[in-house]
Amino acid sequence: MRRAAPVRAIADVPAREARRVVCILVDGARHDVLRDLLEQGDLPNLARWVIEPGGMAVGTTVFPSTTGVAYIPILFGRYPGLANVPGIRWLDRAGISGGAAARWRAARSYCGPQAPWINRDIDCGPSLFDLVPQSLAICTPITRGLARGAHLMPVRRAILGAAAHYLGSYGALDRAVAKSWLAVAARPWRFLFVVFPGPDGLTHLHHPTHPSVLDAYRRIDRALGEFVRRVRRSGDLPAFFVVADHGASAVHKHKDIALELEAWGIPTLRHPLHVWRRHPRASVMVSGNGCAHVYFPASSGGRTPRTEAQMPAELLARLLLLPGVGVGAYRDDRGGVMVARGHSRARLREDAAGVTYEPLLGDPLGLGALPLSLPDRELLESSRATQFPDAPRQLLQLLSSARSGDLVLAADPGVDFRGPWEIPEHRSGHGSLFAEHMLVPIAASVPLPDAALRTVDLMPTMLEILGAPVPDGLDGVPFSRLATLEGALA
Repeated sequence: MRRAAPVRAIADVPAREARRVVCILVDGARHDVLRDLLEQGDLPNLARWVIEPGGMAVGTTVFPSTTGVAYIPILFGRYPGLANVPGIRWLDRAGISGGAAARWRAARSYCGPQAPWINRDIDCGPSLFDLVPQSLAICTPITRGLARGAHLMPVRRAILGAAAHYLGSYGALDRAVAKSWLAVAARPWRFLFVVFPGPDGLTHLHHPTHPSVLDAYRRIDRALGEFVRRVRRSGDLPAFFVVADHGASAVHKHKDIALELEAWGIPTLRHPLHVWRRHPRASVMVSGNGCAHVYFPASSGGRTPRTEAQMPAELLARLLLLPGVGVGAYRDDRGGVMVARGHSRARLREDAAGVTYEPLLGDPLGLGALPLSLPDRELLESSRATQFPDAPRQLLQLLSSARSGDLVLAADPGVDFRGPWEIPEHRSGHGSLFAEHMLVPIAASVPLPDAALRTVDLMPTMLEILGAPVPDGLDGVPFSRLATLEGALA
């Protein structure tokens, strides 16, 4: 598939082309599936209106690679750990020692009544919606900063989303999104954020290349073509970004970490029915379902995460050696992060010069047997060919949050961390740290830099195109800087 050459930096795009932006988030879209459909000619509108004038690249998302959490880099320009939202489920260590209501609140889950709380839990800002007041959004769980009435179809999203989850009717949900999208083509917006949940939901029910999943991609492409036809009637085309929040892979085995702990005689707090577990000795919070946060003990009431010396050593070792656990990470006693894969160990740390990967026993991340110290973007480039692209940065950002578990586990390919009892049973999943979950398509109708991209780079890039201020302290880098050697290596 063709990738556009970086003919000019984004900052040099004429003002007449830099008025409005549409970001289309195809939830759970795999880059290889998208590429195959493009090569077959099944996505003509994506090819004509987005990729031909701009390009398409394979970028990296964040860990945990899961819906909602992985929207944060796109809308806030921050990693989820640094935004203090470490997963779609996490534990408030301080709140868990309270009464029944406090315990329910502390066992956070954005997969139910607490779903809107993600907007108040995000501990950073401002959002892209804040910075671009004339924003509209369709079918997004993150709405912070939107003006009143700017979140379209919220009631239909709730009703159709619940029906789709339990009945598999994602086609109806995506058609409602498309209808709302087309209806606003002529309205005076500047930034439009459109989420299509269908590919992700249908992938969970089936597998990434199931006919229903492929039909969902084609349906989104037709909606894009119709939107282009309508918006052209009222003026120039906006800049288009078509992205995914995470990838996906088939699940062949469920390895429920909480049930493993229970089998070892460890009372474990967990969702959905055991958040009131009395005197738990551990807690397991799962995202996607390829990521699990493990807390020891769940009822301590302490706010500070445990480091290696403060955790039960035997239990830690048993969890790291469980079949199905691909990578484990935890805070060491010197301010770094320990990475484990089976018996292999390495230490990650960061300073002003960059990130250091220090293998201690084996090479858990596949970066080489010798110590490696590189600037952030160089390490991203080096890691892209490994089984765990961008893993050093993602483990460091996630463990920086006090809300993250004492131990964070990432599942092996083909495995997830929730049992077959989950309704509906997940036949595919995401959330882990390996390539099928971490690599995502990033397509844009503007030139792409010849550099490794992250989804966290999208927010500052879109702000530049919109002519809006780019806040200091973002984790992402605008494409205009990545188009230069100095920016790409920063």
